[in-house]
Amino acid sequence: MKRKEIIGGIIVLFLVTSLCGFLLAEVYKATSPKIEKQKRLEEEKLNKEIFPEGEKFEKVKKGDVEYFVVYDKKKRKIGRIYTIKSLGYGGYIYLKVGIDNNFKIKGVKILQHNETPGLGAKITEDKFLNQFKNIGIENLYLKKDNPKGKIDSITGATISSRAVVNGIRKLMEKIKNEKID
Repeated sequence: MKRKEIIGGIIVLFLVTSLCGFLLAEVYKATSPKIEKQKRLEEEKLNKEIFPEGEKFEKVKKGDVEYFVVYDKKKRKIGRIYTIKSLGYGGYIYLKVGIDNNFKIKGVKILQHNETPGLGAKITEDKFLNQFKNIGIENLYLKKDNPKGKIDSITGATISSRAVVNGIRKLMEKIKNEKID
């Protein structure tokens, strides 16, 4: 190959990759706001599932903790929604936890997990998650771990069940001296 052909090929390759990079940047610029809007709508939907009476969800960041303050129709603070992670059997479990002004759990939603399908993955089922409603820190244990416990673990998935309970417990321990209302 001649030097002129090599330089010509390099120039063509440079122009093609530059054009592709430019087009990719333009597509990102055009779709980014829509993607962000969709994420906000999805997050609001999850927040509404946890706090159905919530009318406004205001994002707050204090140090390394980020949460939503939940307001009712009369603009009164009725609780908070936290996003936390806890180490399960297959890795981290990411979840949202709603806590009302009386430090009782309003609801729990699993956002992401890598637990075993058919076993640990059952942490996403309503049968497991509904057990947390109206539970305070004093009863937030697996029944098999503590006589005060109110949560049944999933058969064959104690590690996953315990990870969810312990993650929420750590959160509640961390915020128990804060005033929510």
